[in-house]
Amino acid sequence: MKQGRATQRSWWRTIQWFFFTLGSIGFVATVLAGLLLYREITASLPPMDSLLEYRAPMSTQIFAADGTLVGEFYYEKRQLVPLDKIPAVVRNAFIAAEDDQFYQHPGVDLFGIARALWNNLSGKGRLQGGSTITQQVVKQILLTPQKSYERKIKEILLAVRLERQLSKDQILYLYLNHIYLGSGAYGVAAAAEEYFGKSVTELSLAEAALLAGLPQAPSRYSPFRHWQRAKARQQYVLERMVRVGMVSPAEAILAAREPLALVPKRGNYRHAPYYVEHVRRLLQRRYGEQGLYQLGLRVYTALDLRLQTLAEEALQKGLRDLQARQKYSPALRQLDREEQQRFLAQQQEQLAKNPLQPGRSYEALVTARRPHTEVRIGDLRGKVIEPSQLPVRAGDVIRVRLHSLPGQGEEESGLRFVLDTDSLLQGAAVVMDPTSGDVRALVGGTNFFDSQFNRATQARRQPGSAFKPFVYAAAFDDRFTPASVVLDTPIALPSGNGVWAPQNYDHQFFGPTTLRDALAFSRNVPTVRLAQAIGIQRLVTFARSLGVSSPLVPNLSLALGAAEVTPLELVSAYSAFANQGIRAEPRFITQITGADGSVLESVEPRTSAVLAAETAYLVTNVLQDVITRGTGRRAAAIGRPAAGKTGTTNDMNDAWFIGYVPQLLAGFWVGFDSKRSLGPGETGGRVAAPIWLDFMQAALAGEPVLDFPVPKGVRFVPIDRRSGRRTAATSPGVFIECFRAGTEPTFAEGTDATAQPAAAIVSDGAEY
Repeated sequence: MKQGRATQRSWWRTIQWFFFTLGSIGFVATVLAGLLLYREITASLPPMDSLLEYRAPMSTQIFAADGTLVGEFYYEKRQLVPLDKIPAVVRNAFIAAEDDQFYQHPGVDLFGIARALWNNLSGKGRLQGGSTITQQVVKQILLTPQKSYERKIKEILLAVRLERQLSKDQILYLYLNHIYLGSGAYGVAAAAEEYFGKSVTELSLAEAALLAGLPQAPSRYSPFRHWQRAKARQQYVLERMVRVGMVSPAEAILAAREPLALVPKRGNYRHAPYYVEHVRRLLQRRYGEQGLYQLGLRVYTALDLRLQTLAEEALQKGLRDLQARQKYSPALRQLDREEQQRFLAQQQEQLAKNPLQPGRSYEALVTARRPHTEVRIGDLRGKVIEPSQLPVRAGDVIRVRLHSLPGQGEEESGLRFVLDTDSLLQGAAVVMDPTSGDVRALVGGTNFFDSQFNRATQARRQPGSAFKPFVYAAAFDDRFTPASVVLDTPIALPSGNGVWAPQNYDHQFFGPTTLRDALAFSRNVPTVRLAQAIGIQRLVTFARSLGVSSPLVPNLSLALGAAEVTPLELVSAYSAFANQGIRAEPRFITQITGADGSVLESVEPRTSAVLAAETAYLVTNVLQDVITRGTGRRAAAIGRPAAGKTGTTNDMNDAWFIGYVPQLLAGFWVGFDSKRSLGPGETGGRVAAPIWLDFMQAALAGEPVLDFPVPKGVRFVPIDRRSGRRTAATSPGVFIECFRAGTEPTFAEGTDATAQPAAAIVSDGAEY
């Protein structure tokens, strides 16, 4: 019996020893495994220096001259704000919502982690991370957002290390400037601007609580998309703030009841999108794409938002008036029944090789007009959704872009198209300060979001007669005067295709004509003769000196505006006339600072004397006649000294008016991208001059009436307007003409009434 008990105890000790040994081995193995795992994990941890030296990408902001934010470009929309500039109510809201023990724990909250682990293992509710604010900073900057236990361990280890390196306030600064809060906004400053259109320093308790509810799930609680969820989350934050003693229950109740005004989502282009996009291109050339989208530049421009709005409104009104007169159709051509069948068959062959693609432009056959404009491309059918009604007929061919493929429940033929903007009437405007070159407004088209092509800076169009002042300026800079006489008679000149016989707009000829009248009434033949007299190469050189950089073919058609230039080029060239011979380079950007406020660039006005002041005045004086009695007389109602020039090209494809007063210069262009005719009689004087007038009257309201200063080297003498000869001041038909000193005509010897001409009549020789 005793032996059996001894044996039993021996077996029991053996079992105890076995399990003790096994447990010891297991413990040692676990410790070793833990040490190996710790070593492996810590070996793969990113260095803490990368966090301490981290420079977050910041958005570049573009401001108008009055400081209004007009554009913003970024990979991550973020503006860094010092912690002491972030109100306590904002800091407290985030701490209460995300980590109310932030200032007590060493970087991790073990109780919170245990609670989250139990929740995740038990499958109760949504997956939780139990992350402190410190852990969230580590995760955002050093780790990936992937959810795994290995990543969580790394997060804990790095959080503890970070707490040893930085103070709590430094960690909170990183958090509040880096946390993603939805709608592309990173950090509380960007979120305050994005959601409420205000600075973070202006946030109320209600607004701060709404933002503090977003980090957990920015898209799920987005106030733009899910208002009720966002409000419920705001309520949760307010309750947390009450629980930890940051606000009183009464304050929380008032905040919950406070009405919140969200601002509409505005994207990158807040105002003046063509202007902002041009500035963006300039910045990208200087700083590269990474610099533009990450350096946090502050870019200050010459943009005047009032003038920008007035230019846009004047242009839109002018285009509406023109559309009402001409009732333009976007139809490219009309097809009969047989032509329609061939057209559709050819398209079907093309579609078999290249299926329709969204965004691409296609010719389409109109099949019906009501209730929508219905079209066919090959065998495919669809409708034009923008605009829904077009002035077209069945059988017309129009150009459209594929907007979208059929959605659920739609027939396969239910394609959606939008009208190609190339078919629509377009316009452009450039407004400058002629003394500094500051571009105060820029309009590149009717709708930036339909077409980003900037017709003010990128489109080269023939200026027509708007180029003529360069011819006359070159002549006045030589031996000619406004009283010089040129023959307005038929002329034939050899050209590469035979003979070129330029005509005046009205197909009439007026015989001997002063240069003043030739320019004021924009007569072509006298202008060609004048260009022939001064030399075409001289004209090219002269235009280049005024800043025209587009290709200029050296032939006589250049004098009539046959070369193509951008509106910005043309308007800036006129600045020399408006500014007493001193040309101002167009200036968009006035200053660029870094994110820390340091000045990176200060862009001073760039001017150069390209004309004698006397020559510039002679041109301006004659261009005043364009408005008072010439082709631009529709602008005469401006009621103050003003100078300008109309421009019209062959077949009325382009209509221009470039005009100025001493303190402001503006140019408008109207046409189609496809260079189709604006219609009979739609000249620069009829189309563009009224637009310029509407703009200038509004822009100059309340501004002092200034006259153009007269240089010391200008003389005024009485002449006969028709002959250009000097006459007595009391003679019939007398006109007081201006001259550069030394070029004015003198009385013939022995008489006080008959004068010598101001310059010899330009011959009508056909040589070239």
